[in-house]
Amino acid sequence: MAAPIRWSVSVAPRAAAAMRAPLVVLRLLLVAWLAVACAGAAAQATVARVNGVAITLEQLDREFDAILRSRGLNIARMQRPDQARDLRREALDALIRDELLWQKAQREGAVASDLEVDRAIAKAVEQARSREAFDRSIARAGFDEDSYRRYVRRMLSADRAAQDLVQAKVRVTDAEIEQFYRDNAPRFVRPEQLRVREILLRVAAPGGPAQREQARQRLAEIRARVLAGEDFAELARRHSDHPTRQWGGAHDPVVRGQLAAPLEEAAVRMQPGETSEVIETAAGVHLLRLDERLPAATIALEQARDPIREHLTERHGREVLDAEVATLRRLGAVDILVPM
Repeated sequence: MAAPIRWSVSVAPRAAAAMRAPLVVLRLLLVAWLAVACAGAAAQATVARVNGVAITLEQLDREFDAILRSRGLNIARMQRPDQARDLRREALDALIRDELLWQKAQREGAVASDLEVDRAIAKAVEQARSREAFDRSIARAGFDEDSYRRYVRRMLSADRAAQDLVQAKVRVTDAEIEQFYRDNAPRFVRPEQLRVREILLRVAAPGGPAQREQARQRLAEIRARVLAGEDFAELARRHSDHPTRQWGGAHDPVVRGQLAAPLEEAAVRMQPGETSEVIETAAGVHLLRLDERLPAATIALEQARDPIREHLTERHGREVLDAEVATLRRLGAVDILVPM
């Protein structure tokens, strides 16, 4: 069964904005938190050359770890022996693509400005919560301030080259949108959705019963403050360990099966405005608040038109970008120097 399209008419405003943001920012944040295991001369070993420019083992390890992190994968738990090899080749292909696009941006005068680099780094610092935490994270990833700025400039420039290409070559017509709507009618039936907020206090895996009980008591105190009239969203911003804390704990609207089972069981029993009891999962202890129930509905074509346009633009954009990168590889000199 095809996955449902996420409709901007039914998601929080921040989600719609996030879908329009360049994907490179997410990638920068993921890379900033990685610890690079290799060091010294081995890290600088060349694994590929792109028009004479070296791609190092350190870069490959970093990109490989970024892919694992972004997909929630643990290399020690992979069941297929060839899965790690395939992902490592995917990481190398991504590095080659980025280098080709960076070179294209340089040729076309589309290199990111100092101001754009400053803004991207400021956003990364904001996500890290402090400059000190940010500096520690990029140091663990093998960067100093200057090398990280160079990395950000390259990624922003490559991303711009890709976006410019898509904007120049991809046009989605109304007729194509309407045909997609007719051909995918089941995808436009929206099940009941819940708007929930969450406060999570994480309990580290090695933590014992005492640490879990301490977190439970702390969250029970936060719950009492909610029931006494304090704002759930503000308490989430101040205390939650969940990524939604910056939005006051607000999730995008969820359907059955998207939340962990104990959270879903609590949410479906709640009425709008209610706050749950403290809920335990393997991740820690949780508090939920149900803001709204959105009844099941069929999405009309006019409501679906913009999300379909974005979906088709993204799909066609990937095709255009893949074709462009294939052309750049064919016309350039790409040498892979290690067995993959």
